[in-house]
Amino acid sequence: MNFIVTLIITNIFGGFSYGLFSLSLTINQLLVMCFSLGIPSAFIAFTGSFDSPTQNKGLLIKAIKLSFFTTIVPCVLLFLLSQDIAEMYGKINLELFLKSVFLFFFFSIIHEININYFLSIKSFLKYGLFYFVFPNLFFLLLLLLFKYLNYEQHYIMIAYNLSIVLNVILALFLIFRKGKYEVVQIKSRKILNKSLPMMISGFFIMLLSWTDILIMGKYETEENIGIYNAAFKVGTLALFVINATGVIILSDISKHYNDKNFLRLKKIINKTTQITILLTLPIVLFIFFFGKEMLSLFGNDFKKGYLALIIIATGAFFNSITGNVDQILNMTGNEQKVIRVMFVGFVLNILLNFMLIPNYGYVGAAFASFVVNIVVNTIFVIVIRKKLGFYTFI
Repeated sequence: MNFIVTLIITNIFGGFSYGLFSLSLTINQLLVMCFSLGIPSAFIAFTGSFDSPTQNKGLLIKAIKLSFFTTIVPCVLLFLLSQDIAEMYGKINLELFLKSVFLFFFFSIIHEININYFLSIKSFLKYGLFYFVFPNLFFLLLLLLFKYLNYEQHYIMIAYNLSIVLNVILALFLIFRKGKYEVVQIKSRKILNKSLPMMISGFFIMLLSWTDILIMGKYETEENIGIYNAAFKVGTLALFVINATGVIILSDISKHYNDKNFLRLKKIINKTTQITILLTLPIVLFIFFFGKEMLSLFGNDFKKGYLALIIIATGAFFNSITGNVDQILNMTGNEQKVIRVMFVGFVLNILLNFMLIPNYGYVGAAFASFVVNIVVNTIFVIVIRKKLGFYTFI
Protein backbone atom coordinates (compact mmCIF):
# COMPACT_ATOMS: atom_id res chain seq x y z
CA MET A 1 0.00 0.00 0.00
CA ASN A 2 2.92 2.30 0.65
CA PHE A 3 4.06 1.51 -2.88
CA ILE A 4 0.63 2.52 -4.23
CA VAL A 5 0.70 5.78 -2.26
CA THR A 6 4.08 6.58 -3.79
CA LEU A 7 2.66 5.97 -7.26
CA ILE A 8 -0.23 8.34 -6.52
CA ILE A 9 2.05 11.13 -5.31
CA THR A 10 4.53 10.89 -8.19
CA ASN A 11 1.90 10.60 -10.91
CA ILE A 12 -0.62 13.15 -9.58
CA PHE A 13 1.52 15.67 -7.71
CA GLY A 14 4.79 15.15 -9.63
CA GLY A 15 8.42 14.28 -8.84
CA PHE A 16 9.17 17.78 -7.48
CA SER A 17 6.49 17.48 -4.78
CA TYR A 18 7.49 13.91 -4.01
CA GLY A 19 11.08 15.03 -3.44
CA LEU A 20 9.94 17.63 -0.90
CA PHE A 21 7.69 15.07 0.78
CA SER A 22 10.56 12.54 0.95
CA LEU A 23 12.86 15.07 2.59
CA SER A 24 10.27 16.25 5.12
CA LEU A 25 9.24 12.68 5.94
CA THR A 26 12.88 11.83 6.62
CA ILE A 27 13.12 14.74 9.05
CA ASN A 28 9.86 13.59 10.68
CA GLN A 29 11.18 10.06 11.23
CA LEU A 30 14.44 11.33 12.70
CA LEU A 31 12.54 13.57 15.12
CA VAL A 32 10.28 10.72 16.20
CA MET A 33 13.28 8.52 16.83
CA CYS A 34 15.05 11.25 18.79
CA PHE A 35 12.25 12.65 20.95
CA SER A 36 10.53 9.35 21.68
CA LEU A 37 13.68 8.57 23.72
CA GLY A 38 13.58 4.96 22.54
CA ILE A 39 10.43 4.25 24.56
CA PRO A 40 8.61 2.43 21.72
CA SER A 41 11.61 0.13 21.19
CA ALA A 42 11.98 -0.59 24.91
CA PHE A 43 8.28 -1.41 25.29
CA ILE A 44 8.64 -5.07 24.29
CA ALA A 45 11.80 -5.53 26.36
CA PHE A 46 9.81 -4.64 29.51
CA THR A 47 6.66 -6.59 28.68
CA GLY A 48 8.64 -9.80 28.16
CA SER A 49 8.50 -10.28 31.94
CA PHE A 50 4.82 -9.27 32.37
CA ASP A 51 2.25 -11.93 33.25
CA SER A 52 -0.95 -9.98 32.48
CA PRO A 53 -2.12 -8.04 29.37
CA THR A 54 -3.48 -5.33 31.67
CA GLN A 55 0.10 -4.51 32.64
CA ASN A 56 0.88 -3.88 28.97
CA LYS A 57 -1.91 -1.31 28.87
CA GLY A 58 -0.58 0.32 32.02
CA LEU A 59 2.86 0.61 30.49
CA LEU A 60 1.29 2.05 27.34
CA ILE A 61 -0.34 4.87 29.32
CA LYS A 62 2.88 5.58 31.21
CA ALA A 63 4.88 5.63 27.95
CA ILE A 64 2.49 8.09 26.29
CA LYS A 65 2.57 10.45 29.28
CA LEU A 66 6.35 10.32 29.44
CA SER A 67 6.65 10.99 25.71
CA PHE A 68 4.35 14.00 25.91
CA PHE A 69 6.62 15.82 28.34
CA THR A 70 9.68 15.15 26.15
CA THR A 71 8.11 16.53 22.96
CA ILE A 72 6.05 19.61 23.84
CA VAL A 73 8.96 22.09 23.93
CA PRO A 74 10.77 20.77 20.81
CA CYS A 75 7.43 20.86 18.93
CA VAL A 76 7.05 24.58 19.54
CA LEU A 77 10.69 25.53 18.91
CA LEU A 78 11.03 23.58 15.67
CA PHE A 79 7.73 24.93 14.37
CA LEU A 80 9.05 28.46 14.85
CA LEU A 81 12.32 27.54 13.09
CA SER A 82 10.67 25.98 10.02
CA GLN A 83 11.64 28.81 7.69
CA ASP A 84 15.27 28.78 8.85
CA ILE A 85 15.57 25.02 8.28
CA ALA A 86 14.04 25.35 4.80
CA GLU A 87 16.48 28.14 3.94
CA MET A 88 19.37 26.00 5.21
CA TYR A 89 18.45 23.44 2.56
CA GLY A 90 17.94 26.17 -0.02
CA LYS A 91 14.38 25.00 -0.65
CA ILE A 92 11.82 27.67 0.28
CA ASN A 93 8.90 25.39 -0.65
CA LEU A 94 10.00 23.02 2.12
CA GLU A 95 8.83 25.39 4.89
CA LEU A 96 5.13 24.49 4.84
CA PHE A 97 5.98 20.78 4.69
CA LEU A 98 8.12 21.20 7.82
CA LYS A 99 5.46 23.15 9.72
CA SER A 100 3.13 20.21 9.29
CA VAL A 101 5.86 17.81 10.48
CA PHE A 102 6.59 19.77 13.65
CA LEU A 103 2.92 20.37 14.43
CA PHE A 104 1.95 16.69 14.39
CA PHE A 105 5.00 14.60 15.22
CA PHE A 106 3.82 13.80 18.77
CA PHE A 107 1.09 11.68 17.16
CA SER A 108 3.78 9.81 15.23
CA ILE A 109 5.38 8.91 18.57
CA ILE A 110 2.08 7.63 20.00
CA HIS A 111 1.66 5.63 16.79
CA GLU A 112 5.04 3.93 17.32
CA ILE A 113 4.16 3.11 20.93
CA ASN A 114 0.77 1.70 19.93
CA ILE A 115 2.16 -0.70 17.36
CA ASN A 116 4.74 -1.97 19.83
CA TYR A 117 1.90 -2.56 22.27
CA PHE A 118 0.23 -4.81 19.69
CA LEU A 119 3.52 -6.67 19.27
CA SER A 120 3.84 -7.11 23.03
CA ILE A 121 0.49 -8.92 23.19
CA LYS A 122 1.30 -10.86 19.98
CA SER A 123 -1.65 -9.37 18.12
CA PHE A 124 0.10 -9.54 14.76
CA LEU A 125 -3.03 -8.88 12.72
CA LYS A 126 -3.67 -5.58 14.51
CA TYR A 127 0.02 -4.74 14.25
CA GLY A 128 -0.11 -5.24 10.50
CA LEU A 129 -3.32 -3.28 10.11
CA PHE A 130 -2.22 -0.29 12.18
CA TYR A 131 1.37 -0.21 10.92
CA PHE A 132 0.92 -0.91 7.22
CA VAL A 133 -2.72 -0.83 6.14
CA PHE A 134 -4.69 1.87 7.94
CA PRO A 135 -2.08 4.68 7.75
CA ASN A 136 -1.62 4.16 4.01
CA LEU A 137 -5.35 3.77 3.42
CA PHE A 138 -6.16 7.01 5.25
CA PHE A 139 -3.24 8.73 3.52
CA LEU A 140 -4.43 7.59 0.10
CA LEU A 141 -8.00 8.79 0.68
CA LEU A 142 -6.83 12.17 1.98
CA LEU A 143 -4.43 12.61 -0.95
CA LEU A 144 -7.24 12.03 -3.43
CA LEU A 145 -9.54 14.39 -1.51
CA PHE A 146 -6.95 17.20 -1.38
CA LYS A 147 -6.15 16.75 -5.06
CA TYR A 148 -9.86 16.95 -5.90
CA LEU A 149 -10.08 20.16 -3.87
CA ASN A 150 -7.02 21.42 -5.78
CA TYR A 151 -5.01 22.08 -2.60
CA GLU A 152 -1.35 23.03 -2.80
CA GLN A 153 1.54 20.55 -2.72
CA HIS A 154 2.34 20.89 0.99
CA TYR A 155 -1.02 19.26 1.73
CA ILE A 156 0.71 15.98 0.90
CA MET A 157 2.45 16.23 4.28
CA ILE A 158 -0.74 17.36 6.00
CA ALA A 159 -2.54 14.33 4.53
CA TYR A 160 0.20 12.06 5.87
CA ASN A 161 0.02 13.52 9.36
CA LEU A 162 -3.78 13.45 9.49
CA SER A 163 -3.65 9.78 8.51
CA ILE A 164 -1.41 9.13 11.53
CA VAL A 165 -3.81 11.05 13.80
CA LEU A 166 -6.78 8.98 12.59
CA ASN A 167 -4.75 5.81 13.02
CA VAL A 168 -3.81 6.74 16.60
CA ILE A 169 -7.40 7.54 17.58
CA LEU A 170 -8.68 4.24 16.16
CA ALA A 171 -5.91 2.21 17.83
CA LEU A 172 -6.42 3.77 21.27
CA PHE A 173 -10.17 3.21 20.99
CA LEU A 174 -9.65 -0.51 20.32
CA ILE A 175 -7.04 -0.87 23.05
CA PHE A 176 -9.02 0.83 25.81
CA ARG A 177 -12.60 0.11 24.80
CA LYS A 178 -12.90 -2.33 27.72
CA GLY A 179 -11.18 0.19 29.99
CA LYS A 180 -9.20 -2.26 32.11
CA TYR A 181 -5.54 -1.65 32.79
CA GLU A 182 -3.08 -2.15 35.62
CA VAL A 183 -0.80 0.61 36.85
CA VAL A 184 2.75 -0.68 36.43
CA GLN A 185 5.26 -0.07 39.18
CA ILE A 186 8.12 0.88 36.90
CA LYS A 187 9.79 4.18 37.56
CA SER A 188 10.32 6.56 34.67
CA ARG A 189 14.06 6.50 35.36
CA LYS A 190 14.15 2.72 34.86
CA ILE A 191 12.26 3.03 31.58
CA LEU A 192 14.67 5.70 30.35
CA ASN A 193 17.72 3.69 31.44
CA LYS A 194 16.53 0.92 29.14
CA SER A 195 15.08 3.05 26.38
CA LEU A 196 17.78 5.69 25.91
CA PRO A 197 20.44 3.25 24.63
CA MET A 198 17.80 1.87 22.24
CA MET A 199 16.98 5.41 21.16
CA ILE A 200 20.62 6.13 20.39
CA SER A 201 21.08 2.92 18.42
CA GLY A 202 17.73 3.45 16.67
CA PHE A 203 18.70 7.01 15.86
CA PHE A 204 21.88 5.79 14.21
CA ILE A 205 19.88 3.14 12.32
CA MET A 206 17.59 5.87 11.05
CA LEU A 207 20.53 8.06 10.11
CA LEU A 208 22.12 5.15 8.28
CA SER A 209 18.90 4.80 6.29
CA TRP A 210 18.29 8.48 5.64
CA THR A 211 21.65 10.27 5.72
CA ASP A 212 21.73 9.93 1.94
CA ILE A 213 18.40 11.79 1.59
CA LEU A 214 19.47 14.51 4.01
CA ILE A 215 22.78 15.09 2.19
CA MET A 216 21.13 14.85 -1.23
CA GLY A 217 18.79 17.59 -0.04
CA LYS A 218 21.82 19.88 -0.12
CA TYR A 219 23.41 18.76 -3.39
CA GLU A 220 20.62 17.35 -5.56
CA THR A 221 17.42 18.61 -7.17
CA GLU A 222 13.98 17.74 -5.81
CA GLU A 223 13.40 15.54 -8.90
CA ASN A 224 16.55 13.46 -8.28
CA ILE A 225 15.68 13.08 -4.60
CA GLY A 226 12.30 11.75 -5.73
CA ILE A 227 13.92 9.31 -8.19
CA TYR A 228 16.27 7.99 -5.51
CA ASN A 229 13.51 7.61 -2.94
CA ALA A 230 11.34 5.73 -5.42
CA ALA A 231 14.27 3.39 -6.19
CA PHE A 232 14.81 2.99 -2.44
CA LYS A 233 11.16 2.02 -1.88
CA VAL A 234 11.20 -0.54 -4.68
CA GLY A 235 14.60 -1.93 -3.64
CA THR A 236 13.62 -2.30 -0.01
CA LEU A 237 10.57 -4.37 -0.96
CA ALA A 238 13.16 -7.12 -0.48
CA LEU A 239 13.09 -6.27 3.24
CA PHE A 240 9.42 -7.23 3.45
CA VAL A 241 10.15 -10.77 4.64
CA ILE A 242 12.81 -9.87 7.20
CA ASN A 243 10.57 -7.15 8.65
CA ALA A 244 7.63 -9.55 8.88
CA THR A 245 9.62 -12.35 10.52
CA GLY A 246 11.25 -9.87 12.88
CA VAL A 247 7.83 -8.78 14.08
CA ILE A 248 6.86 -12.37 14.84
CA ILE A 249 9.97 -13.41 16.78
CA LEU A 250 10.75 -10.18 18.67
CA SER A 251 8.66 -10.94 21.75
CA ASP A 252 9.85 -14.58 21.73
CA ILE A 253 13.49 -13.47 21.70
CA SER A 254 12.83 -11.29 24.75
CA LYS A 255 10.99 -14.10 26.54
CA HIS A 256 13.56 -16.85 25.86
CA TYR A 257 16.41 -14.55 26.84
CA ASN A 258 14.70 -13.60 30.11
CA ASP A 259 14.05 -17.31 30.76
CA LYS A 260 17.72 -18.07 29.90
CA ASN A 261 16.57 -20.67 27.37
CA PHE A 262 19.48 -20.11 24.98
CA LEU A 263 19.02 -23.37 23.07
CA ARG A 264 15.47 -22.36 22.11
CA LEU A 265 16.71 -18.85 21.36
CA LYS A 266 19.30 -20.16 18.89
CA LYS A 267 16.81 -22.49 17.22
CA ILE A 268 14.16 -19.83 16.59
CA ILE A 269 16.71 -17.28 15.27
CA ASN A 270 18.40 -19.80 12.95
CA LYS A 271 15.13 -21.13 11.56
CA THR A 272 13.70 -17.65 11.01
CA THR A 273 16.83 -16.40 9.23
CA GLN A 274 16.95 -19.42 6.93
CA ILE A 275 13.28 -19.00 5.98
CA THR A 276 13.90 -15.29 5.39
CA ILE A 277 16.73 -16.00 2.94
CA LEU A 278 14.64 -18.47 0.95
CA LEU A 279 11.65 -16.13 0.69
CA THR A 280 13.68 -12.99 -0.06
CA LEU A 281 15.69 -14.39 -2.98
CA PRO A 282 12.73 -14.55 -5.44
CA ILE A 283 11.79 -10.95 -4.59
CA VAL A 284 15.33 -9.72 -5.29
CA LEU A 285 15.49 -11.62 -8.58
CA PHE A 286 12.14 -10.15 -9.64
CA ILE A 287 13.48 -6.64 -8.90
CA PHE A 288 16.63 -7.39 -10.91
CA PHE A 289 14.68 -8.50 -13.99
CA PHE A 290 11.73 -6.12 -13.85
CA GLY A 291 13.19 -3.14 -11.99
CA LYS A 292 12.96 -0.72 -14.90
CA GLU A 293 9.32 -1.58 -15.48
CA MET A 294 8.56 -1.10 -11.77
CA LEU A 295 10.28 2.29 -11.73
CA SER A 296 8.48 3.39 -14.90
CA LEU A 297 5.20 3.18 -12.97
CA PHE A 298 6.29 6.35 -11.18
CA GLY A 299 7.01 8.06 -14.54
CA ASN A 300 9.45 7.57 -17.40
CA ASP A 301 12.13 9.72 -15.75
CA PHE A 302 12.25 7.34 -12.80
CA LYS A 303 13.79 4.57 -14.93
CA LYS A 304 17.06 6.45 -14.58
CA GLY A 305 17.22 5.12 -11.01
CA TYR A 306 17.61 1.46 -12.13
CA LEU A 307 21.31 1.15 -11.20
CA ALA A 308 20.64 2.63 -7.78
CA LEU A 309 17.73 0.19 -7.43
CA ILE A 310 19.96 -2.83 -8.12
CA ILE A 311 22.51 -1.68 -5.55
CA ILE A 312 19.80 -1.11 -2.93
CA ALA A 313 18.14 -4.50 -3.57
CA THR A 314 21.49 -6.29 -3.29
CA GLY A 315 22.10 -4.65 0.08
CA ALA A 316 18.62 -5.65 1.21
CA PHE A 317 19.35 -9.27 0.32
CA PHE A 318 22.50 -9.18 2.45
CA ASN A 319 20.26 -8.03 5.31
CA SER A 320 18.15 -11.16 4.87
CA ILE A 321 21.27 -13.35 5.04
CA THR A 322 22.39 -11.89 8.37
CA GLY A 323 18.90 -11.71 9.89
CA ASN A 324 17.41 -9.31 12.45
CA VAL A 325 20.80 -8.73 14.04
CA ASP A 326 20.26 -5.35 15.72
CA GLN A 327 16.90 -6.39 17.19
CA ILE A 328 18.40 -9.62 18.51
CA LEU A 329 21.10 -7.69 20.34
CA ASN A 330 18.63 -5.11 21.70
CA MET A 331 16.37 -7.85 23.08
CA THR A 332 19.30 -9.70 24.72
CA GLY A 333 20.78 -6.90 26.81
CA ASN A 334 23.41 -5.76 24.31
CA GLU A 335 22.09 -2.27 23.61
CA GLN A 336 25.49 -0.64 24.17
CA LYS A 337 27.10 -2.89 21.55
CA VAL A 338 24.44 -1.83 19.05
CA ILE A 339 25.16 1.83 19.76
CA ARG A 340 28.90 1.42 19.16
CA VAL A 341 28.46 -0.46 15.90
CA MET A 342 25.84 1.98 14.66
CA PHE A 343 28.09 4.92 15.46
CA VAL A 344 30.87 3.40 13.36
CA GLY A 345 28.39 2.86 10.54
CA PHE A 346 27.01 6.38 10.88
CA VAL A 347 30.45 8.01 10.59
CA LEU A 348 31.36 5.80 7.63
CA ASN A 349 28.03 6.62 5.98
CA ILE A 350 28.54 10.37 6.29
CA LEU A 351 32.06 10.19 4.88
CA LEU A 352 31.03 8.04 1.92
CA ASN A 353 27.95 10.15 1.12
CA PHE A 354 29.90 13.41 1.15
CA MET A 355 32.55 11.79 -1.05
CA LEU A 356 30.19 10.17 -3.55
CA ILE A 357 26.99 12.25 -3.83
CA PRO A 358 28.58 15.44 -5.25
CA ASN A 359 30.17 13.42 -8.09
CA TYR A 360 27.81 10.48 -8.62
CA GLY A 361 24.46 11.75 -7.30
CA TYR A 362 21.91 9.19 -6.17
CA VAL A 363 23.99 6.27 -7.53
CA GLY A 364 26.77 7.34 -5.18
CA ALA A 365 24.25 7.52 -2.32
CA ALA A 366 23.06 3.99 -3.09
CA PHE A 367 26.61 2.62 -3.18
CA ALA A 368 27.49 4.34 0.10
CA SER A 369 24.47 2.75 1.77
CA PHE A 370 25.41 -0.64 0.32
CA VAL A 371 28.97 -0.53 1.70
CA VAL A 372 27.84 0.61 5.14
CA ASN A 373 25.13 -2.06 5.19
CA ILE A 374 27.69 -4.80 4.54
CA VAL A 375 30.10 -3.50 7.19
CA VAL A 376 27.52 -2.95 9.94
CA ASN A 377 25.65 -6.23 9.52
CA THR A 378 28.87 -8.23 9.34
CA ILE A 379 30.03 -6.72 12.63
CA PHE A 380 26.64 -7.50 14.20
CA VAL A 381 26.91 -11.15 13.17
CA ILE A 382 30.36 -11.36 14.78
CA VAL A 383 29.09 -9.71 17.99
CA ILE A 384 26.15 -12.14 18.22
CA ARG A 385 28.55 -15.07 17.75
CA LYS A 386 30.73 -13.73 20.54
CA LYS A 387 27.93 -12.80 22.98
CA LEU A 388 25.35 -15.53 22.35
CA GLY A 389 27.56 -18.31 20.99
CA PHE A 390 26.00 -18.86 17.56
CA TYR A 391 25.63 -17.39 14.08
CA THR A 392 22.21 -16.13 13.09
CA PHE A 393 22.01 -18.19 9.87
CA ILE A 394 23.43 -21.63 10.90
